[in-house]
Formats: sequence, structure tokens, C-alpha cells
Amino acid sequence: MYKLCWNFDFVTSLFDLYGFPGRPSGESVEDLERRINEAVDKLFGKDWDRKRVFAYVQRHEFEGLLFSDVGAFMLVLGVSQRSIQSLKEIRARFPTPEDIDDGPTTTPSKRILKLVPSYRKRLYGPLLAEEAGLARIRAECPRFDSWVSRLESLGSP
Repeated sequence: MYKLCWNFDFVTSLFDLYGFPGRPSGESVEDLERRINEAVDKLFGKDWDRKRVFAYVQRHEFEGLLFSDVGAFMLVLGVSQRSIQSLKEIRARFPTPEDIDDGPTTTPSKRILKLVPSYRKRLYGPLLAEEAGLARIRAECPRFDSWVSRLESLGSP
């Protein structure tokens, strides 16, 4: 990774907090990002620009972002209007899609799979995110928006 990073102006990550390997129970998103950045610091030593490599950990998991526009789930084969309505009700109970998670059995992906059994992360995840649109996801998910804003600022002088 060390040599690879020098081939790029900037390197970042998008990890799901939920199920992150070796993460102590209860560790916050911010603490995990700090721990990742410290590991990168240790790997690279003093001779690197810390602004070039930075971690981003999605609070809970990627599927939380998909709750930004639950109507997009109509793209999933076999989804019912009842399931869409249930997804809307879930979304309405939380301040932001990034807050959807009450525990191991209620992560966003588990909620989706319970209501939409034909959902497949690698197939439908990108399609649903595209259908929702970056602007909508950013408007609904402030932490994700902050990361994208940071990425956009990297191209500025």
C-alpha cells in the first residue's frame, strides 16, 4: 500500500462501521477513523503529507445511504408497495438515514433484506444510489456530505 499511495495525489477509503474487522464493540466512527489514520501515520512515518491519505468510515453501513430515497427501491425485482411503505416508515423514525441502526439485527441491510428479500448489495446498491442521486444522498446524510465536500475541495488550489 505504501508504494501504491505515492502514485496518487490523494487516497481515501469508504468502510462500513458495522462489522469492521477487529473493531472493539462500541468504538465510534470517529475513533475508528482516527485509529486507521494513526496506522497510516505509523506505516508512512514522518515523511508524508497527512492530508494526502485519510480514512472515511460510513456510519453503520452503506445501505443506510439508500434510505435517502426509498422510492428508488422500485428498481429491485419483486419489491412490493407494502415493502416500500415499510421502508418509508423506517426512514421516518430516524433523524437521518445515517442514524438507522438499533443493533446487530436492525442494521440497514438487515432491514432491507427483511422487507426486500431479492435485494443484492453488489447488484442493487449502486443502482439504487444512482437512482437516488448524489445530491439527494448528500442532502439527507450530513456525514457523507462532509466527506464528499472534502473530496471536492481537493481539486481546489
